[in-house]
Parts: sequence; structure tokens; C-alpha cells
Amino acid sequence: MAVGHAMELDRRVVESLSEGRGEPAWLREWRLRAWEAYEQLPPPKFERSDWEKRKLQDLRLAPSMASAPPLERFPAHLQGLFGERGDRSVAAFAGGGVPYLDLENLAGRGVYAAELSTAVREREDLVRRALGRVVDPAENKWIALQSALWNAGLFVHVPRGAEAEIPLLALYQIGEAGAFVFPRILIVVEEGASATVVEALVSDLDLGAAFTCGIVECLVEDGGRLRYAGFQDLPKSVTGFLVRRARAERDARVEWLVGEMGEGYIVGECGTELAGQGSRSDARVVGIGTGRQHLDLTVKMVHAGRFTESEILGRGVVLDRAETVFRAVTQIQKGAVGTSGHQAESLLILSPTARADTIPMLLIDENDVRADHAASVGKINPEQLYYLMSRGIDEEQARRLIVRGFLDPVIGRIPLPGIRRVMEELVERKMTR
Repeated sequence: MAVGHAMELDRRVVESLSEGRGEPAWLREWRLRAWEAYEQLPPPKFERSDWEKRKLQDLRLAPSMASAPPLERFPAHLQGLFGERGDRSVAAFAGGGVPYLDLENLAGRGVYAAELSTAVREREDLVRRALGRVVDPAENKWIALQSALWNAGLFVHVPRGAEAEIPLLALYQIGEAGAFVFPRILIVVEEGASATVVEALVSDLDLGAAFTCGIVECLVEDGGRLRYAGFQDLPKSVTGFLVRRARAERDARVEWLVGEMGEGYIVGECGTELAGQGSRSDARVVGIGTGRQHLDLTVKMVHAGRFTESEILGRGVVLDRAETVFRAVTQIQKGAVGTSGHQAESLLILSPTARADTIPMLLIDENDVRADHAASVGKINPEQLYYLMSRGIDEEQARRLIVRGFLDPVIGRIPLPGIRRVMEELVERKMTR
């Protein structure tokens, strides 16, 4: 049965979800328009990812929880992210419903953060202006479905000139087999403001089939700064479609730090529309494929403004019978003179049965620009392995050391120590499982 036509969901589910959250009429209609688009659109075609074989026919929307999940419920290897209470802010979700919120540190700096449905009531004009502006709800079938049924949401507003030095951690736990979890994060960084947001999508349970579709959309206004770190650590039974996208206005800066560390069937995209003159965006992405895992990762930078800059740096490691696709796209539109776009991605294959593809793309419609790319797929250098083993290091440890060095240009440049440590631990766990 084709994916998208066997899910036990209908228009009434959308209406019930909106009503249960006490949403205004405009948002209910917004969801219903997205649902109509979902029903009409065909499943999206991914060049290297076949979703028709995914078992999504018996899934249902995750139920709302009566109480917020304690931080102790999250996997032990994430506890290092939390730190002391004065050093962080946390929004933690398990399934749909009431989140755990500890956001006092942000409020003291003039920053507003709340569950998205709450923000609709408290900051309605802001949410209405921003929701769907970066990610069109009718862009494809899965985005439309997520837009209609998001059931775990967070809204962050950083007002003009505010600086949120303390990171905001947005943690989502999939805790029930056969359930949809659709997290949505909406961020507005106003003129001259700055913020850091960390998103983790995780599960330490032995789940049956589960499906998650997450959307992050960010508006960064003139001179604003946003650093966004997102990673997922989901089991092999989970199918995921993840979109993280930003729009950068004049002289704005957007930095993406992404780690795909789970074992599920994941199609992910992140990127920035560089709309304003002088804006810049950098993306550093790491993916580790093990078992029979499938990873399809796209990083896309769209240059619309003059004198904009972007850099894409990607590293991937593939073991066992895993498949990894890394697609880097630099698009320079007509009129984006003075633009500079750089991309470099490398994949390392550690098993003869693994498969890896890098697909660099430069789409250029302007003359006065600079753009370049470098892409490679290869195996461990036998001379490096021999050298380490000649120094008394066993082969397995030598391979892990080489992988660490290969990933260091990305992981080593992550300026958030907590995220860097978690990423290193996840790499070590996948290499030694």
C-alpha cells in the first residue's frame, strides 16, 4: 500500500488536535489548508531514498501527556548537556502534550520562549507573521502533513538587541511505538539580537515502527545572529523526515551544526536563504551510518542578496551495510553579485558492503561570483593504518583514531563544549557497538 494513503488520520483528527490546544480560528484553518495539501500532493520523490517500502500504514498521532517529562527520563548520554540550572534553559517533550520548561534564564534577558500553542495565545501576531514563512506548508506531502499535525512545538523570540548567551535546549523523546511525533520549532531573532538553540531528537526505547517529521524554521532579521545545533539519535525502527531552514536578512549570520547519529531511516535537510545583502551562513554536518541504516542528507544555501557568503563542510562515515547520501547545494540567483559560496564534503567507507555518495551542486545564475566545491569518497589509507599499528596500537583502535581525525574538522570546530562531547560520545558508541 502506498505511503501516505494508509494512515488512520483524517480531517477530524486535525480539527480535534487544534480544538484541544485551544487554538484560534486562523491557526485551525492554517492546519486544515495544510491537510488539504497533504491529501492532494503525491509522495515526494527522493533520488536515492525509496519511501514506498517504509511501513507507515498503522501509525497514529502520539497522545498528549497529562504531565511534563522529567529530565531524568532522557538518555544518560544527554545528561551532560543539561549542566547546572544557572547555565542553561530547557524545553523537554515526550510525545505530544505538556512539556517540561525551565526558561527563567532566558526571561531574565528579555527573551521569550514557550510551547508553540501557548505562544499563539501570548504572542499571536508574532507567531502568525512567522509561521510557514520559511517552510511553505504545501511544499511537499510530508511538510504538509507535519504542518497539519505538529503536536510538540516551541516558539523562541529574541527581541531587538537582546543577547541570549545561555543555550536553549529543545529535547524531544519518542516514547511510544507506532506513534507520530511531529516537533516544530519556530524562532524569530530580531535586529541585532543573538541566540543559541540546541535541538535533540532521541529515544532509548526498543520501539516498533515509528515516524517522526520535524520542522525548524528561523527568521533572522538585520544584523541578527543565530547558532543552531541539531542532532538525532533514533533507533533503526524509526523513519524520519527532518527539515531545518532559516532566512537571513541584511548582515545576519546563521550557523548550523548538525549531527545525524541515530540508526533510523532518515531523510534530512538544512539550509539558509540568504535574502539580505551581506548575510552569511555556515553549515557543519556529520553523519555516521551503521547496520542497514539509510541516511539522505542535503545542505542547501540559496543566495538571493548581494555580497552574501556561505560555507558547507560535511563529513560522513559508513560501516556495515549502511547507505549514506550527502548532497550539498549552493544556489546563486540572478542579482546576487559579489556572492561567495564554498562547499567541501568527504565520506569514509569502512566496509565493502557499505555505500556512500557525495553529490555537490553549484546552481549559478550570476557572473560576478565565486563558488567552488570539493567532494570525495574513499577508504582508510592503509599507510596510516600500518603506521599506527607499527606503534603498538591494535587495528580496531587504530581505525577509531583515524575516524576521529577524519571527523575533527567538523566536530572539533563546534564551539559548544557540551555538544562537542555528546557528538564525540555518539561517534565512539557507533564505532564500538
